[in-house]
Amino acid sequence: MKIRTLALLLPLAAAACDDAPTTSAGTSAPLTASYDAPKTAEGYLPGAGGVQLFYRVYGSGPDTAVVISGGPGLSLGYLDRDLAPLAHGRTVIFYDSRGAGRSTLLSDPAQMGIQQHVADVEAVRQHFGIGKLGLVGHSWGAMVAPMYAAQYPANVDRLVMVTPGPVQAHYDAQFEAERIARTPAAALQRQGELFGELAGGQSPDPAAACEELLSIWFPAYFHDAANMANLKGSWCDVPAAAANALLFTMVVGRASLGPDFDLRPMLQTVQAPALVIHGAADPIPFQSTKTYADEIPGARFSVIQQAGHFPWLEQPTEFFTQVNNFLRRQDVAR
Repeated sequence: MKIRTLALLLPLAAAACDDAPTTSAGTSAPLTASYDAPKTAEGYLPGAGGVQLFYRVYGSGPDTAVVISGGPGLSLGYLDRDLAPLAHGRTVIFYDSRGAGRSTLLSDPAQMGIQQHVADVEAVRQHFGIGKLGLVGHSWGAMVAPMYAAQYPANVDRLVMVTPGPVQAHYDAQFEAERIARTPAAALQRQGELFGELAGGQSPDPAAACEELLSIWFPAYFHDAANMANLKGSWCDVPAAAANALLFTMVVGRASLGPDFDLRPMLQTVQAPALVIHGAADPIPFQSTKTYADEIPGARFSVIQQAGHFPWLEQPTEFFTQVNNFLRRQDVAR
């Protein structure tokens, strides 16, 4: 197992914040980054190949956005409450990806590759009877999202990629080197110990071990690590079996890209209007994220200052304003 695989852990986001914006439904309403949308439904739906996907729905409205979380392997619990502002004036669907959270846990690598994650997005769309959806992905989810848009161009209205994982394999190596450089030696040692506990199923409390691992892993992803305290949800509020499966799900999903992966040819075929967001302090190289915008025809590229890989936790007003305006088909500055 390569430790750098955990680098793609992240997930996504989107939302709203204007003085008095007009929603896509035509209603004028003040939106703020602290808006707490109501949870309207949760349950299970059939994913591709017979897996069961756990989902939660927030808000209501004629437009629907589907959020793809990161990792792969992280559950929706670290996203849904924090991204609730996205559901002001629209319907937002979060789901646990295969092998994660409360969805079906898997042991066969052939069922856990990126193409299976793409197929699950289509299963979510069909289950809810969505015509064209807004698609919001973060980190790993922001790699799945454009692949879905490339394969199902008629199904995507707008595409938002928030701090996507490395676009090519050589950027992955640069990313890991930067993450290590930002992490104290004692934290690196403890990370290795926790990796061993979770991968070997030896932890007496896997969810607690998962929380500890990510609490010392993610500071390197922030402009200011104190902003981790802004998280409303939980990294690892999952059953014990899912916490133990986290590393396996991540490693296998990441490996499905191949050792010398290059997403650029795929990105060139994306037809949907796209917004790519980079946090200026993200350990993922600037040029990697910018390449997503350079390769997708007509894509917009935005850099959020004083933010890292989770910009909604560090600069929520700017983040939610940009994403909300884009999903509403309003201009976003490059």
